[in-house]
Amino acid sequence: MSQQEIQKVEVKKGESFAEALKRRGVKDAVAASLDGKELDLTTTADQDITIMPIRAGSPEGLRILRHSAAHLLADAVTELFPEAKPNAGPPTDDGFYYDIMMEPVNQETLERIEKRMKEIAARNIPIIREIHTKNELKDMFRGNPFKSEKIEESVPDGGSSSVYRQGNFADFCRGPHVPSTGFLRNIKLLSVASAHYKGEDQNPELVRIYGTAFESDDSLKRFLKNREEAAKRDHRRIGQEMDLFVFNSERAPGFPFYTPNGTILKNELTQFMRELNREYGWEDVQTPHIFRDTIWKQSGHYAKYKENMFLFTLPDGDNYGVKPMNCPGHIIIFERTPKSYRELPVLYSEPGTVYRYEKSGEVGGLTRPRMFTVDDGHGFLRPDQILNEISRVIEMIRRTFDTVFGSMELTFELSAIDRDKPENYLIRYICQKCGYQIETRRSSMEDTLSCPECSSTDLEPDFSLWDEATDQLRTALQKSGIPFKEIPGEAAFYGPKIDVHIRDALGRSWQLSTIQVDFFMPSNFGLYYINQESKHDRIIMLHRAIFGSYERFMAILIEHFAGKFPTWLSPLQAYIVPVSEKFSEYALRVEREFRNAGIRAKADLSSETMNKKIKMIRQMRPSYVIVVGEREESQNSVTLRNRDNTQSERSLPDAIDLMRKEIRERLPSQTL
Repeated sequence: MSQQEIQKVEVKKGESFAEALKRRGVKDAVAASLDGKELDLTTTADQDITIMPIRAGSPEGLRILRHSAAHLLADAVTELFPEAKPNAGPPTDDGFYYDIMMEPVNQETLERIEKRMKEIAARNIPIIREIHTKNELKDMFRGNPFKSEKIEESVPDGGSSSVYRQGNFADFCRGPHVPSTGFLRNIKLLSVASAHYKGEDQNPELVRIYGTAFESDDSLKRFLKNREEAAKRDHRRIGQEMDLFVFNSERAPGFPFYTPNGTILKNELTQFMRELNREYGWEDVQTPHIFRDTIWKQSGHYAKYKENMFLFTLPDGDNYGVKPMNCPGHIIIFERTPKSYRELPVLYSEPGTVYRYEKSGEVGGLTRPRMFTVDDGHGFLRPDQILNEISRVIEMIRRTFDTVFGSMELTFELSAIDRDKPENYLIRYICQKCGYQIETRRSSMEDTLSCPECSSTDLEPDFSLWDEATDQLRTALQKSGIPFKEIPGEAAFYGPKIDVHIRDALGRSWQLSTIQVDFFMPSNFGLYYINQESKHDRIIMLHRAIFGSYERFMAILIEHFAGKFPTWLSPLQAYIVPVSEKFSEYALRVEREFRNAGIRAKADLSSETMNKKIKMIRQMRPSYVIVVGEREESQNSVTLRNRDNTQSERSLPDAIDLMRKEIRERLPSQTL
């Protein structure tokens, strides 16, 4: 039986997981799963059980491997710099980092740390799990204020917790971890940044060291090669080369400014979405950017986003907030007149620009700006319309990615409520004493919630609306034949949602589209429709975004195509070059006819040679280079060179017709 075929392993009473796996010939496991719980291989069975090996190259195995590599990093740092104080070191999607209080780290120091990490890995030191009481832990980490605070916060008085030790280094951690440092030979430190403790600006500044780890040298080399390619495709670099957008850190940090070229790209995407919305019955609306803060308190956003909102007070004492979301504005438009059941669904869409305060260290290009535009849509529905509208939005998502990217891998995730933490959500509570129903969002920072009728604190969360909404989303995915993963605890604070991830040309996963069902915001605003019995009935609200944010979508688009967009999106679709000044007039006529046909064209009449002009325009990534000379002028033709440097000669009318067809049909690849 091959390694891949081994799924379950029997472990005898008194046998360690490592011994059982060795007996079955499993050599690539870093941990094991027992009833869904991940455990170290040093764990000993107290009865006959069955475990699942967690292999080093699996997603779960890589996460454990990288968590252990973060410990290896802290070990190396404290060996080299004994005064350093490690804070925390979690794994990430493609690596790990560790925040450490220490002197600033330059490239030379980074290389020293990596060298020491590899030395420790080569020693193949066993990684041992120890259990200590709270007092023992406090004593063990008394010199480290960060660990001491974590112990105080997470270990109850009289309780105990785990420590992982490798040689002289120990870290306060739940684990699990790889069996020894020898599993961590394929590591690489990548970069250094700064971070504040707990993300608060007033807290101490720490050094954040990023790295990655893989199960094999080949996997690490592939990652580093892809990372090098990703650097070449970085949307910030390409955006500068193509003159798409500008950031000005002195005057407007974190806010993008779109140049004419960038505005063309954004407008093309906006027009595509406007046409798609119209086809599926979504009507255009426009809403303000600033509202009184009362609306954000009513919607629930104030409690959720206050720390990330731009808030201000006018001289008359009124408090205002720049919008972090578009939903309340669409609600104001919907509630202007009563709606009959016959008028539903009402579907509003808006490329709505929103604003959120991101800390300066977290702002990064178009992927995390402080201002971004959402292709936002809000549907106001009867309960019996939910399933159909969700299915139609899923159809819109598929069509969007097929059009813009061509063949694109989509992954769907259904995010549900964490039933153990109802205080994180807008949810209904039922008083167990008098039966009164309370629809509210509890915050862990607020006082204990009590019944407004009888003051009882004996309240039970009612999950029925959440369960109903989650079932609707699940059924829509199932009826669409879409495989999906269900994730508890990832729902929005007002309802469950579907998130859509794509995988780009470099294999990186990005979350973009979202569909969210909301029972609670309509209740907060008293929204209703007139049912068939002429009575008020509750509205269900559907939040949806196809692109997600235009900024994030554009960043992914730029990096996926390395700036070589499909012709319909390209800011410069035809770059016209005369072979000499003698043919400048014909080049201008070609430019004029292309432009009259709606094709973005530019004739270069500068004094540079033809070859130099073509070389200089490469960074602008035009869709087609059009060369004209004596033969072309005499035959009323053009010579087209596509992005593969394939040349073809066409009559001018044919070239225009074929390019117009490619643009009109929004084809993802070139046809000439």
